Amino acid sequence: MRFKQNVGSIALLFVAPLATNLSAGIAPSSAATIANSAAEVTIDNFSHRPGDTGRSSVTDTDTVSFDGLAVAEANANAAFIANCHQLLAQNISETKVRGGGDRYSGVAQSEAAVIGDFSIGAEETFSFAFEAILYSLISVDRPESERAIASSKISFWLIDTVTSILLDSFELASGLHSAKGILLNVSPSPGFQPNKINFDLIVEGGKTTSILSASGVYARTFSSATNLRLVEVKNSIAEAAAEPVPEPSTIVGTAMFLGLLFKSRKLKHKLS
Repeated sequence: MRFKQNVGSIALLFVAPLATNLSAGIAPSSAATIANSAAEVTIDNFSHRPGDTGRSSVTDTDTVSFDGLAVAEANANAAFIANCHQLLAQNISETKVRGGGDRYSGVAQSEAAVIGDFSIGAEETFSFAFEAILYSLISVDRPESERAIASSKISFWLIDTVTSILLDSFELASGLHSAKGILLNVSPSPGFQPNKINFDLIVEGGKTTSILSASGVYARTFSSATNLRLVEVKNSIAEAAAEPVPEPSTIVGTAMFLGLLFKSRKLKHKLS
């Protein structure tokens, strides 16, 4: 299977990604257990131009290390370009955790989102094209005492901003858990028409990699004039740990973001 981007180059799509990095313990070269996750979305070929756009990026990392190593990194960025030359929305979330030793825990989380508000006339069809990819990798040195978790989720929402009714949605989720196996979910509503969905699972020695990709179009004809909000948000999480250690703290990115989603009618600047 071929993809437009490889995961190694995915972060180069943005000039200045927002990043946090927190490490504890000994040198990263000694790490033996790894969890990586990443997700990317591109939205283009819009039938209408947005009146307002917004974007959001949130990252968080935390580590605990008593007798070993824990290193956590998180990156996220989002862009909604709407000018006379280009109309494109694109965002990425990426997390990496590596650890080693007897007592450590590390977690990295990131969230990136884009928002566009559109005015759709009666009997008009609103449409766009999308491409999405989710990547997870785990490698556990000592399965009897260490664990690794890597997962990402991408969500699309189409909301009537007058009534706050969710009109259409599409969710893709993929991940790996060293003890519980594979997470996989693809749930489109009728307005979304994915024309290609691919899933690859690659096991090489102690390393497991999963790649979920989807592309297609969204299209819906509105019988009456509608103020429509497109929201696309993604979350990535990576965790590695050797028991027993305290659990690191986590962020509540999506919950906070959803609160902003329904309170704000006009988005004329970057969300924070």
